[in-house]
Amino acid sequence: MSTIRFRDLVKTAGTPEPKSLWTDPKQDRQFMHAVKQNRVLTVVPGSSASKKDFGELGFHQHQHALYFVFPKPLPESEGKVIGIKYDLVESREPKDALSAGDFQVTRPRRAKSTRKEKSEPRTKTFRVLVRRVATLETDIPVEARTKKEAAEKGIEIAKAQDFALAKAKIENEVRVMK
Repeated sequence: MSTIRFRDLVKTAGTPEPKSLWTDPKQDRQFMHAVKQNRVLTVVPGSSASKKDFGELGFHQHQHALYFVFPKPLPESEGKVIGIKYDLVESREPKDALSAGDFQVTRPRRAKSTRKEKSEPRTKTFRVLVRRVATLETDIPVEARTKKEAAEKGIEIAKAQDFALAKAKIENEVRVMK
């Protein structure tokens, strides 16, 4: 097990941020990501006034431990980190820090009206059946012995002719279904 000075660790891995764990570390995604990337140093407080704080590379759960998260990965070897200088640690204001200006007396706001504004009715989708019938009446002279024979010859002649849709009478029938 090798010994590493904290100052040298800061030079190689960057300035760390302190991290206190108030909940289960597995619930803190960012912290667990840093653990997987080997960017965490566990700082263990000295057991008495004469003993100094020391660090262990990696994440090790100890009572009263403090954790430093570095921007770059730490050395892979296991080792003890000595000479912890807290002035080399990046300290920031808490994200939810309150200042004196935050404590102002304000009047309660009126609740927003619960009336719904008139809005356009929602559109629905319908199926519409449209029947378009084109009727074209053509007078065709046919010579035949019976009406039935005349009808058959008339159909044959009409099928052979072009259907002039422009001359046809078109009827539209619409039925709306749900």
